[in-house]
Amino acid sequence: MYLLGVNLPDEKHVWFALTRIYGIGQATGQSICDRLSIHSQCKLKDLPESKITELSQLLNSMKIEAELRRDVRNRITHLSQIECYRGRRHKASLPVHGQRTRTNGKTAKRLNGRWLKDRAFSTSSAVAVSNIPPTSFSFSFPKPPLAPVPSIWSTVRRFIRFI
Repeated sequence: MYLLGVNLPDEKHVWFALTRIYGIGQATGQSICDRLSIHSQCKLKDLPESKITELSQLLNSMKIEAELRRDVRNRITHLSQIECYRGRRHKASLPVHGQRTRTNGKTAKRLNGRWLKDRAFSTSSAVAVSNIPPTSFSFSFPKPPLAPVPSIWSTVRRFIRFI
């Protein structure tokens, strides 16, 4: 069954099939079934049309799928713009909720910051930039004058003279 842009499996129980929708977990799926008085063992293919229309009306009133994703993305970008701790952790692709980073940080590095990464630049443009020949102009800061440092051997010779 295709409901609100999501293909729901017909052979599954209704509460479990609803978990395919982003923003609906098992507890929310069961509470939706309780609210619509759908039996917990009822499969999606056995649902009458009247219950399907009630279900779609109820889901339309909830914040799910694209609207929820957009809201989450806006919250994360807001955190990064105000430069709070959680926003900086998202920017750096590090764990946000105080988890350790010495050994377990791979999942956070994969997930956090994916809303913030600029995808406008690809690897091909980075290669093109590295192929640009360097300019002939070079600038270096003048080195400050250093006091003469005696070598280790001159220090040893002085020490031996005093013995």
